[in-house]
Parts: sequence; structure tokens; C-alpha cells
Amino acid sequence: MKAADQAILQLLGPPKSLELTPGNIARNTGLSRGYTSNRLGVLVDHDLVEVDEQDGSHPFYSLSDRGEQFLEGELEAADLESDE
Repeated sequence: MKAADQAILQLLGPPKSLELTPGNIARNTGLSRGYTSNRLGVLVDHDLVEVDEQDGSHPFYSLSDRGEQFLEGELEAADLESDE
């Protein structure tokens, strides 16, 4: 778990529960677009973030239930590393 992952999860998470494109996430976290996309892939692989890919448009990312559990302290980074 990197600091960027935490920033992405917090942006998507409560109380807002937003659905954002990688570009929106990058802009609001101060991360580069490419790095944001890379980290989103990792977060999706760990079931912390969900992706909704519409026909021909940019994907939208949102916090999953597991991601919310992580933000609430119910899951620890060590729990995520064991998933690899």
C-alpha cells in the first residue's frame, strides 16, 4: 500500500462516495495520470476499487465495500499483501 493508494481511496470514499475517471482522480490527488491509472489497476486487483467501463467512454472508478472496510480500519495493509 502506497501513499498514493491511500489518497485515491480517501478521494473516492465516504462521506462523498464518488465515481471518477482516472483523469479526475489524478487532478484531485496531484498524481500524474499514468501513475494514477497504474495504481487504480492495483487497487482493482485487490478489490478495493470497482471499475465501471461504459461503452466507448472513460472508465469510472468507485470505492468497493472492501475499500471502505480498509478506510475504516477493518482491514490492514498486511491483509492486502497476503492476497498477492
